[in-house]
Amino acid sequence: MAHTPKAFAATCALTVSLALTPVLATPVAEAAPARSDASSQTSTETSADATTAAPTAPEMPTKPRNGYGLRLTTFNILSSSIARGGIDRATRAARWVQDQGADAAAFQEVAKDQLRQIQTVMPKYNFFPRRGLGTRGSAIQIAWNSKTVKQMETGFIMRPFLGWARPIPYVRLRDRETGRGFWVVAIHNAPGGQEHERDVSTASEIKLIKKLQAGRDRPVFVIGDVNERAEFCQKVAAATPLVSMNGGSEKNPCPVPRFGGPDWMLGSGAEFSGFEKVYNGISDHPALTAKAWIPSKN
Repeated sequence: MAHTPKAFAATCALTVSLALTPVLATPVAEAAPARSDASSQTSTETSADATTAAPTAPEMPTKPRNGYGLRLTTFNILSSSIARGGIDRATRAARWVQDQGADAAAFQEVAKDQLRQIQTVMPKYNFFPRRGLGTRGSAIQIAWNSKTVKQMETGFIMRPFLGWARPIPYVRLRDRETGRGFWVVAIHNAPGGQEHERDVSTASEIKLIKKLQAGRDRPVFVIGDVNERAEFCQKVAAATPLVSMNGGSEKNPCPVPRFGGPDWMLGSGAEFSGFEKVYNGISDHPALTAKAWIPSKN
């Protein structure tokens, strides 16, 4: 059953027991404009035998036609309800994401005034959930470039956060050039000493990932502030095919990034490259970005 704002309020009251069930909204139809490439710029931290025949120029390798690439980013922008300068942070964070040429992005700690500003700075991007899940449900936002991908479905699950039941949003998007889809789940789990809340949240998020992977579009990307250095990734990787975009593999799925912190990018069904952890001074968190190549279907 789809969640309306009134139904969401009732959900919050009932989710103390944390019976967490994914909810999918009605598919959305859009026109499909041509895809345009975006440039990328930031300051970053790193992570034949001879023959007698006449030589010929080697054939350049090409990607299969129905493979496609994405740029993903995640950024905790520090809520204006916590620290001054929230509008300026939102402006700079939105510009940074656009400069990356992000096809999909996750923002955490987004206050009401910051959401309005990000939407103003990023007119080519659509957002979920905006303010549709209530005040406490708008702190996590997923944004996607409407010129390169289109929205197919949206949904959320409930999980505990500092004593409240709050939503974790997710969307199913479709690459406009190939018509192939993928999922983005945006995370912000409880901070500090709230280990029990994080454990409950992680279990629910793993359940969601499994459900999404069993569905129509198998590539799943989980990005955001998980408030754990390694535990979240290790639990997810043990239960699902997801690995860290920071060079993760089946044998070593969760290499901790240099100066490892609480922000992570995980995914499955794709080849990852170009991971960058960017200390740009906008927030008290670094911004993360990576490329994902989804190979052609077998």
